[in-house]
Amino acid sequence: MYRLKIRPSFLRDVSKRELSTTLLGQRVKCPIGVSPTSLHCLMHPEGEIATARAAAEFGVCYTQSNFSTSAVKDIVEAVPHGVKWVQVFCFENFSITENLIKVAERNGYQAVVFTIDHTTKPINWKQDANPPALSSHQSMKSIEEVVTVQFDKNDVYATMKGLKPETRLSWDVIDKIRSQTNLPVVVKGILTAEDALLAVHHGAKGVWVSNHGGRSLDGTPAAIEVLPEVVAAVGESVEVYMDSGIRNGADVFKAIALGATAVFVGRPILWGLACNGSKGVERVLEILLKELDTTMAMSGCQCLEDIRRKGKVVHKSYWKKFLVH
Repeated sequence: MYRLKIRPSFLRDVSKRELSTTLLGQRVKCPIGVSPTSLHCLMHPEGEIATARAAAEFGVCYTQSNFSTSAVKDIVEAVPHGVKWVQVFCFENFSITENLIKVAERNGYQAVVFTIDHTTKPINWKQDANPPALSSHQSMKSIEEVVTVQFDKNDVYATMKGLKPETRLSWDVIDKIRSQTNLPVVVKGILTAEDALLAVHHGAKGVWVSNHGGRSLDGTPAAIEVLPEVVAAVGESVEVYMDSGIRNGADVFKAIALGATAVFVGRPILWGLACNGSKGVERVLEILLKELDTTMAMSGCQCLEDIRRKGKVVHKSYWKKFLVH
């Protein structure tokens, strides 16, 4: 992010600023959403319920992880309002993926986020040495909601029969997922223009640029570096989202300037959750929104479309061409 610089425009009327937008037709307060992250009960006793409540109260989109410690029905019972999406992976036992989608749709979720960048368990030596563990009263309730399975609570990510990632995949799986639901499908994990175009070709309503928070495949570019390539490829045919590396409102501004419809945030949400539950998550969202709003005012932008004006954000090498040698 630090390589990208904002080119402000001064003496503009920024007395009124509009940050609201729509995601797949649903109105949200601002172009900041909650990324799917797992095991929220390790951060706070209320787990994903607290996160979903904060997102709903703040007016932004909440994306529930495939590996949640709260069940869909419990989240909806506690938080019946708000924009909610569900993330799924493709397992060897596809009926698990299918049933996760059906449960979410039946409970009023508005979109399916299909993550494509985990075709096998990534190498993570630190996590392998100290795997995440659940206490006796905690469990992977989102999975248990659709299939009877006994997790190893001392290593919740240990792969089990049926829950291993499917490795025999093709882009036809997008068509298969779409055939299981009336919900729009967003493809998450896009890092090339070619994959973005394939996702659109197979009916995705949104593409989500992400390198899985930098935890999946070593050597991939930062999501913000890939974003312009993907936006240029798909144009206005679908909405483009981005996560991975968003830490402040100026980062949000830069992503919007490079063509993102919205950005999603993962780790900072977990930090807020661990700090003060639902109120902590809301505080993180408040900080990001305040920083985005201030960045807009200071750079001469009244609305999100102003941010997207050509040349608003440039690479730091932009000014080299003006140097006199």
